Amino acid sequence: FDPILRKFANSLPSVTLRYGCRLESFEETTDGVTAAVEGGETVRAKYLVGCDGAGSLVRRALGIPLEGEGTLGTAINMFFRTPDLLGDCGKEPGTFFIPVDEDGAWCNLRIIEPQSGLWRMMINEADDDTTAETVDRAAYLRRGIGRDIDVDWVDVNIWRRQSVLAASYGKGRVFLAGDAVHQVSPTGAMGMNTGLGDAVDLGWKLAAVLQGWGGAALLDSYDAERRPVGGRAVEHATGFHFLQFGWGEGLGRLEEESESAAALRREVGDMLIGHVGREFRTVGLQLGYRYEDSPICVPDGTDPVDDPPDTVIPSARPGARAPHAWLDENGSILDLFGTGFTLLTFGDVDTTEMETAAADRGVPLTVAEIDDADVRDLYGADLVLVRPDGHVAWRSDEASGVGAVLDRVRGAD
Repeated sequence: FDPILRKFANSLPSVTLRYGCRLESFEETTDGVTAAVEGGETVRAKYLVGCDGAGSLVRRALGIPLEGEGTLGTAINMFFRTPDLLGDCGKEPGTFFIPVDEDGAWCNLRIIEPQSGLWRMMINEADDDTTAETVDRAAYLRRGIGRDIDVDWVDVNIWRRQSVLAASYGKGRVFLAGDAVHQVSPTGAMGMNTGLGDAVDLGWKLAAVLQGWGGAALLDSYDAERRPVGGRAVEHATGFHFLQFGWGEGLGRLEEESESAAALRREVGDMLIGHVGREFRTVGLQLGYRYEDSPICVPDGTDPVDDPPDTVIPSARPGARAPHAWLDENGSILDLFGTGFTLLTFGDVDTTEMETAAADRGVPLTVAEIDDADVRDLYGADLVLVRPDGHVAWRSDEASGVGAVLDRVRGAD
């Protein structure tokens, strides 16, 4: 992932990537932030965003506490290479395996780099005083795959499983994103996606303010919109983690050759699909979240739509992610959205007032006319205003009072 992200970042003239630089301290002033970087360099900017991970220096300097259950336990990641692990074990091709024994789902095994045969074995629970030197790698591997096998050990690291959320996503001109504000169990794989959501939300708002069309309240909406999403991710990831435990008694019979053991194996298989499998059915958590009660979305009086963790229920209610719809065999409505606002129009609607109001305020606005009754029914209004991040800001059948609408959605009312 990193090379892809780096290539894109380098394509932007406004971006300078620096490696081997460490933030040492920073100071906020009335009109910006001054940061001291390792090596004696000083960097001045209008804003600072701390994307500096779980131990965030920026968060600690701001005095923002972490709230929640805290450390859930100690885990181990063991990395090794072997050319044909699945063939050696008589298994069909696969990428993720969950060994189960008398202690339940105690670990998982995942292919990291198929070309070189690099695997990762994650041990869910270990003693708090475990170190890389005290880990019996061969014993864990034998327990997980049921046999001794020679492998090339690459690395062992010990980490703490966390369940915390920052009390605030920033102060003044300094903001926080990613693991600096939410630390989740990897069960559910929501860490990076939640962090990327932070970056997208904060990114367009910072751009709007720096370009002059974002209002004074726009950046304040970052915490209001993203902190509930972070909290939801932390809550569900923690719940998924605990579903790996409490599987009942008698699991020591799993390997017996008997009808009762066969029935137990079927029962365990159902539990894997129904319980542990929930952490793999998270598209609703990843894409379905809505910015309910956002100060920069205009309510339309409709009732909230169900928002389950395992599926996305399409909705164009303000605050929701604008839903996908095919416009033709080659293009989705999502392709219309860009770095500014997009006004979707269905039917014969005069958009002159909205376009004029946007131009007067310097708000980037593109109008897209759509002649499709099914898409109109999906979006639920003749006019739908979509934000740069793809979420719906406003919808209505009438183009009146649009100046006030634009002021609210850009944080200027």
